Amino acid sequence: MNLRTKAIITTVMFSFVYLILQIVDLGKVFSIDQDVLKAFIVSILFLFGLYWVLGFKIKGIRIITILAYSSYLVFIMSLFLELVIFKNVGRISEKTLSLIILIIYAFGVYFLILTMNILNKSYVSRIPLAQAAKAANFLYTLIASYFSFLIILRSGIDFYFKVIIFTLVIFLLTLNLFWFKKESRRQLFGETNAVVVIMVLLFLVLLMWPLSVELSTMFFTIVFYILLGLGLEERETTSPLMSFEYIVLLIIAVFLLLKLTTWGINSSLI
Repeated sequence: MNLRTKAIITTVMFSFVYLILQIVDLGKVFSIDQDVLKAFIVSILFLFGLYWVLGFKIKGIRIITILAYSSYLVFIMSLFLELVIFKNVGRISEKTLSLIILIIYAFGVYFLILTMNILNKSYVSRIPLAQAAKAANFLYTLIASYFSFLIILRSGIDFYFKVIIFTLVIFLLTLNLFWFKKESRRQLFGETNAVVVIMVLLFLVLLMWPLSVELSTMFFTIVFYILLGLGLEERETTSPLMSFEYIVLLIIAVFLLLKLTTWGINSSLI
């Protein structure tokens, strides 16, 4: 059985289980939040499915950068869909829309499997599609980071747990992207930790900033995008156009941050 067939089987099984979970009431059996439980179940299913697709050849750091990372992507995207799309679906039109979104999500999961396969092979040899897979992986990371930031900020968990979860998420997403740069482990962890420190400090500041969750999430994602871009670019080959893009994005983000916040009685900073 070739890899593409395995990927299709895994995607179909994943989609089928996800669809069944929308019908089954897990609250009668488990006392924890159903949305989190459903996302956890499908992410574990995906993890073992991906492990099977890749021929059980994952070891070492790839357990984190391939298996754990992609499983987390599936978990956070599934949780987002549970909380925003599939929650309290009643009318026929809503069910139809949910089914369409589920089909699109299944395609996304299928391409994630193929992306992880290419990245896994790129660890040991140069392959033509490696650069395209890295670009797709970067996009998956940005999507997952946005969903993660939004869910963490909207959650009602304790402040310290928010900081801990945020730190772990940033570390996992950053480490996964940077690890494919083929640098020394000391340098990779150093760059990863630098991004984590900056993002956590920003997180602590914006938690006290009078800004809506949606705008805070947008600001986090923009800054994270810039930091990842800078980390992935070779310092001597960073183009002026890319630098200009980062500067413009940061200026717009800071302007919105200052303009849309309210201090005191309807008073913004600018």
